[in-house]
Order: sequence, then C-alpha cells, then structure tokens
Amino acid sequence: MSSLTYFDAHVHANLMDSPLNVARSSHEAGLGLFSCGVTPHDYLELSPQLSEDNIRVGLGAHPWYISDGRVTEKDIKLLLELMEQIPYVGEIGLDFSSRYCVDGMQELQVKAFTKICTRAAELSRNGQPRVLSMHTVRSADTVLDILEQTGAAQACIPIIHWFSGSSNELQRAIKLGCWFSVGEMSLKTKRGREYAKVYPKDKLLTETDLPASNHTDIDTKDIVGSLKRALCGLSEARGYSVQTEVMANAAGVFGV
Repeated sequence: MSSLTYFDAHVHANLMDSPLNVARSSHEAGLGLFSCGVTPHDYLELSPQLSEDNIRVGLGAHPWYISDGRVTEKDIKLLLELMEQIPYVGEIGLDFSSRYCVDGMQELQVKAFTKICTRAAELSRNGQPRVLSMHTVRSADTVLDILEQTGAAQACIPIIHWFSGSSNELQRAIKLGCWFSVGEMSLKTKRGREYAKVYPKDKLLTETDLPASNHTDIDTKDIVGSLKRALCGLSEARGYSVQTEVMANAAGVFGV
C-alpha cells in the first residue's frame, strides 16, 4: 500500500480553476485522485498535466453533454479509440431527469452508453479490466440492464457514483457486482445514510464530485476536507472506521 491517506474516486479536475496546483500538492496531502472528464477531450488536455503516480485520468462522455450535443458521435468514436490504451473511463452513464430526456435525448444517451460498455467489456476480457465511473440519475435499472447485456458488469469494474436509486435497484446493483463511490453530499439524506450501511465492504470507495459549479476555485484542502467528512459519515453509519478498507479498495482498483 502506498503512503496515501485519502482517495477521491470521482472528482472533476477539468472543471477546477487550477488543476495543476491541486495535482502538485496532492502527494504532500496524502491524496490520490481519479479525475473524471465530461468529454474525451478532457483526457487529452489533462493527462499530460496530471501525470503524478497518485492520479488517474478518465475518459468521459457525460450524459448531460450527450443530451445537449457537446459530446457528439465523433467524440464517442474518439473515446472508444482511446479506451484501447486507457483503462479508466468516467464520467459516463445515463440521466433520465426530465430536462435531459426531451427530443430523443434519452435514446442518444442509451446508444452512447451501450457502445462504451460493449467496447469496455471486449477490451477487459482480453486485458486490464476497464474501470467505469457511472452517473445513474433516475436511470439505475437501465444502466444495470446495459451492464448486464453487454457483459460489462462481469468483465469491467463498474462503479456507481453517488447512487440515488431505489432500494430494489441497490440490491440489484450489489448482486451484479457493482462498486459504489460515496461522498459527503449523499450522506446528508436519511436514505443515503441507510444505503451506506449495506454497500459491500470490498466494493466501497469515497468521492467528492468537486468542484461545485459555483465554486471552481478549490484546492487540495477542500478535497481532503470533503473526503474526511465522507469517511466520518460512512464510519458512523457502518459502526466502525472504514478508512483502511476504503484505501485498500482504492489501491486494488486504481493501483495507487
């Protein structure tokens, strides 16, 4: 195990004012990061800057960006090509909230996500398992359907970020072998705290989902502070300190 004390399994360096400063100070803070992009171009822009051994950079195609056209079919093709060499994929997934499901948007999301999962499963069967960090707002059952149908549930490491589905969907996700990245915001609700009690101990990670859209000038202290609060909330819900197992899980998934 490395000298890391904290790991953020879902953060958006591409949306920060100073991602390079965060990267440079992260080692000293004992912090590891999985930076999730919203388009595949985020990877091309950030990976040269975030080259530290405690940081992983993901290939993203966020469902919001697919719905509004900022991620195109050409971008999905680029992501699939890059995935041949890059094992970390995120943020991807589906969002069936009303604002993202008009005028064929839902169909576009499903088509793109299915392509990504299909290719991720193919590559994972023949090499390193692809890590998938997934958005599942009002869409958990469909996400799970696609993971199951494409084989990605078995071949990849599917991580549901900020799970907010039903208890039945949660049990189905657990049975399929999904992982869960949990942040302080999800623990502010009664349902989130109840869910925190049942996530499998060997499939549990912490996240921040920072930065907030109205506060992009964040630093390492902001990330560590949020992770500490998530660890505290998880430990309180589960009745024991989760930090050792969370960091062991992060090491296993991200090789940090």
